[in-house]
Amino acid sequence: MKTKIGIGHSNQTDSFLAGKEAASRAVKHGNIDRADFALIFCGGKHNPKQFLNGVNQVIPDCEKAGGTSFGVISDTFIGYDGFEVGVTVFSSDKVKFAVFSQGGLNVDEAKAGEELGKKIQQADIPDPRGLMVFYDSSKQQNPPMLNFATPLFASLEPYLPSGISCVGGGFLADMMLSECYQIVNDHVYTQNVIAILISGECVMESTILHGCFPCSDYLTVTKSEGPMVMEIDGMPAIQKIQELLGGPEVIDVKDFAMNVTLGVNRGEKYGEFKENEFANRLTLAVDEEHNALIMFEPDLVIGTEVQLMRRNLEPDYVGKAIQEEMKKIANLNPIFSFYINCGGRARPFAGVDFEDGEQVRQALGSIPLSGFYSGVEVAQVGGVLQPLDWTGVLCFLAEK
Repeated sequence: MKTKIGIGHSNQTDSFLAGKEAASRAVKHGNIDRADFALIFCGGKHNPKQFLNGVNQVIPDCEKAGGTSFGVISDTFIGYDGFEVGVTVFSSDKVKFAVFSQGGLNVDEAKAGEELGKKIQQADIPDPRGLMVFYDSSKQQNPPMLNFATPLFASLEPYLPSGISCVGGGFLADMMLSECYQIVNDHVYTQNVIAILISGECVMESTILHGCFPCSDYLTVTKSEGPMVMEIDGMPAIQKIQELLGGPEVIDVKDFAMNVTLGVNRGEKYGEFKENEFANRLTLAVDEEHNALIMFEPDLVIGTEVQLMRRNLEPDYVGKAIQEEMKKIANLNPIFSFYINCGGRARPFAGVDFEDGEQVRQALGSIPLSGFYSGVEVAQVGGVLQPLDWTGVLCFLAEK
């Protein structure tokens, strides 16, 4: 049987009706009479249990995975007001999906990653081709704290099948780090990490859309503590960045959050710039009392060399990057694309006058697209799984 994929959305404010409408649209869109697996995402303003109940009215016996999203993306819809939901339904004899889940993320990210990896390894599923990993970005709201992807994926990676293509994303309900939820079949969890192992007669490829370029020489972190970068090149971090950006008369420290980005080059230090060899770190907040930048991840330790990054304000970079990726799978049959996009790249927050999700949609043409807006994105950089900030991760699923 030829693989069928149906994609549906809804932005109704009633959670049950939104889930039911999106699932119904997906089934109709894909002309699906047997639902084998579904990716489901609901905005942070929805009740996830009621949303799941609505989905189950349409595809009750289908295996499902997903959770809270900052917004949803499809080939017909983009939205991030909090009530958007998205459902993607698969029906296939060639492509298989297996879902794994592990709790306790807020207690110990590394332990959660290790336990999840063991479950995947012990399942011993034949022909593993790709892996999607989703987790709760928010650890708590008061005071705001994040679950870190760095220890999570570092402990998960050793258990994964050799050479497997892997992408991931951190669920985000809103910019206030409100509680997130993860959905696995008929259950709703929080503080979980879930993995979807894709296997069978298929290939999964991915590409990174940073849209950032270095705009400084290499700088060295000289003092840090967890996610706080306190000194750069021996200077208070805030003062160093402000100096690089032209001084206090040019930029206010209060504008650093969600704007100042530091890049770590995982490739040749002074070689040609390659976007997919950079791991970018976005500033979450500033601690003016300690002159520190508070980053989304804790891996900018003492001795780390970084570069200040500037954002590409031209929309055409998206299409060019996707065209290059399409060349890699030109001899295959792409049947589906999935976009994990940073919530900060949505147009109201990005500081650009274009919607990058719309550029992705146009570049893909007739290839079905779905995805969600995330808190953190994860992809392989320099051969290692890396959390990424202010990044889009686009993956393709192709039948052999």
